Parts: sequence; structure tokens; C-alpha cells
Amino acid sequence: TLQRRLRLGYGRAARILDMMQREGIIGPPDGPRPREVLKRPDWLEEIDHQLR
Repeated sequence: TLQRRLRLGYGRAARILDMMQREGIIGPPDGPRPREVLKRPDWLEEIDHQLR
């Protein structure tokens, strides 16, 4: 989970997930199932390349 990997508290992890959902990076919660990732894995590399 995000909390364990980044060693975050519940509140901060929840805010990050909410922000990622608003930005269209992940989908909404679906009960106990993991959220769907909506962006391709190379998405950040493309943005970095465009900003340079």
C-alpha cells in the first residue's frame, strides 16, 4: 500500500490518493479491490520530456 511503501500516515496517504484520482491518474475506489491505474507507465517520462 501507499502508506507502507512511503511510510505515510493514513491522512496523508488518503490526500495523495484523492489528488491522484482528481488528476485522472487512478480510478475511484471499488470496495476492497485495488484502484485501477488510468495512466500508462511511461506517462511521467513523457511529461518530463515535454517540460524540457
